[in-house]
Amino acid sequence: MTLSALLVCVDTAAAEVLQRVLEELSISYESCPDFARAAIRLAQQRFDVLIVDGESNAKVMHLLKETRLSRLNDSTLAVAVVSGQESIREMFSMGVNFVVYKPVAYDRALSSLRAARAVMRKEKRKNARAQVHAHATVDYANVQQEKATLVDLAQDGMSVLFGKKMPPTSKIYFQFRLPEQNSSIRLSGQLVWQDWNGRGGVQFVDVPKTSRKLLSDFLSANLPRESVTEVAQDVTVEMEEPLQLATVSVAEQTHSRAKTEESSEVQAGSELQVLSSVTRDNDKRTELRYACRLGAEVYRTGTAVPNHCCLTDLSSGGCYLEVSLPFPSGSSAEILVRTYEMKLRLRGTVQASHPGYGMGIAFELKTKEERDSVKKLLDFVASTTDPS
Repeated sequence: MTLSALLVCVDTAAAEVLQRVLEELSISYESCPDFARAAIRLAQQRFDVLIVDGESNAKVMHLLKETRLSRLNDSTLAVAVVSGQESIREMFSMGVNFVVYKPVAYDRALSSLRAARAVMRKEKRKNARAQVHAHATVDYANVQQEKATLVDLAQDGMSVLFGKKMPPTSKIYFQFRLPEQNSSIRLSGQLVWQDWNGRGGVQFVDVPKTSRKLLSDFLSANLPRESVTEVAQDVTVEMEEPLQLATVSVAEQTHSRAKTEESSEVQAGSELQVLSSVTRDNDKRTELRYACRLGAEVYRTGTAVPNHCCLTDLSSGGCYLEVSLPFPSGSSAEILVRTYEMKLRLRGTVQASHPGYGMGIAFELKTKEERDSVKKLLDFVASTTDPS
């Protein structure tokens, strides 16, 4: 498995050290100290890692932004070579995964890039992806028929350009058609990461057999044969693993708001610290939403037939019910929620219906008793759940 790097380094001494390290680690590299030319190369070719060092942090930030906007290298591992703490947090928000501090010493660079190589190999082996540009419609919570664009696709997940901030724990329902296919794919997934540019990573949750076959056919035709074989082997045992990258710093100090965790891949470098790459931005929605799982029964208004379901994604205005046979959009429904402490009956209207998955319900709160019931349920969920 050959790994490739684009080395953008204006410091001749640092470039020589990094080139030695890349050669020792058997990572092929292209040296390109000109930032304008580097941006062109990133738009032309896929690299496994970008190593960047500039005369100013502004140039580095601009190149990182161009990289994250490109289709080929939007998820490429990024290593920034810096002389101090200035702009470190901003670099992490732009998707930098590793930081190497100057002066660049051979031993330290070797330890850091060895750890980076382990991450690159793991991601390349498990997450072989086919580039794709396909339009999709997405439904989530009480939102339906939103437009999105697929960026790349794997057996167990995909990158999607939503163009907006998404609720971080959303379960999302997709419908799309891949190039050269006549049938539409329907599936649901869980949002596992998102960045500042409205792009997110989705891990598949429910994929019907017909949709799975369409996905497999497309990947078989668009991935190198070696990648298809490796992905198939990994999916059999690690299909549910979240698609997340760690962000690693060579700093001796942790950043107060970053999450730190141990990683077996970086034990060789005692100075390495793992930082979360996903920033916790405040949700801009007017209603707090809670990801929860409560057992419930739902009745179509006028019938006494209970449908057992799971209530999720609760807010003061509505909720989502996971049920295999959802009611049609516009239907009136009554929801019975039981916990150890209470029993509540809520009424609402189906806003979005996803056959095989569930439905989004908007509450009808016409009386004080109904409003109190929703508040009581929210208080119960809020005491055990963080808002999303």
